[in-house]
Amino acid sequence: MRDRILHGLALAAFVFAWLAGCADAPGTAEGPWRRGAAMPTARSEIAVAALDGRIYVAGGIGQWGTTDAFEVYDPASDAWRRLAPLPEAVHHAAMAASAGRLYLAGGYASIIFRADNARVWAYEPESDRWRPVADMPGPRAAHKLVALGGRIYALGGVGADPTALWAYDPAADRWETGRAPLPTPREHLAAAAVAGRLYAVAGRWSGQGNLTAVEVYDPATDRWNAVANLPAPRGGFTAAALEGRIHVTGGEDLGSGATFAEHWAYDPAADRWTSAPALPTARHGLDSAAAADTWYVVGGGTGAGARTFFTLTDLIETYVEP
Repeated sequence: MRDRILHGLALAAFVFAWLAGCADAPGTAEGPWRRGAAMPTARSEIAVAALDGRIYVAGGIGQWGTTDAFEVYDPASDAWRRLAPLPEAVHHAAMAASAGRLYLAGGYASIIFRADNARVWAYEPESDRWRPVADMPGPRAAHKLVALGGRIYALGGVGADPTALWAYDPAADRWETGRAPLPTPREHLAAAAVAGRLYAVAGRWSGQGNLTAVEVYDPATDRWNAVANLPAPRGGFTAAALEGRIHVTGGEDLGSGATFAEHWAYDPAADRWTSAPALPTARHGLDSAAAADTWYVVGGGTGAGARTFFTLTDLIETYVEP
């Protein structure tokens, strides 16, 4: 009798686990959010960009430390494919797409977190090859790259002159310096471009913790202006422009050890942030990109700080405006 009871309990546990697994299956809906197929390499502190409707994920911190993994997600087939690995393993790097190419810049080249990497690599999808291009004017990590008006802007982060705004011209393979500096120093920030302007959103800075400051840069006037603050301090989070608004989510607080799922959308015309449906899985060290009408939020760790190493995710969660 006892054996039959134990067998029944084991069977019930198996069924419960199977049902829980089904709940996490690709395509599961949670309001306007859906979960896609799992990324082949679970990782955090990644760089993500969209090109020709596909979502590319580069580098990060993986199970065995810094990774050179480079993978692409095809929304049409809900499938991932491994591509040529990065020329070097990096984490806390930044990536952007311009004129049919992907550009990966900076980041930490080892788990030591030494900001000494200014290298930039261009990826050509048609040949599945990486090639070196002009280095950034100085090393950067935990920064952002944003494509805007034929240039790729590098902003924020740690390293050389962290408030300097650099602009890369892919056609000339040249970095331009001397632009108006970012008013608020910040790393682990989020950034996006809307209506010809570049937005630097929150982040954190040594001695200050997470920030709420949001500033917008107009390339035509070479000026920064402050706009409405983020509703709460955030660092280690992500942003993307979707349907004319800037969406942000995720992040961590190193003091409390919390990770966040709140989701806010910024309307540039109204200069106002509004609450939106929360990210299904709270995490930081994630990155994201928008393609067509969908926002793709990828990777990250569910534990803050050093707990990232033990809480890596392979998630891609997608959001479409209701």
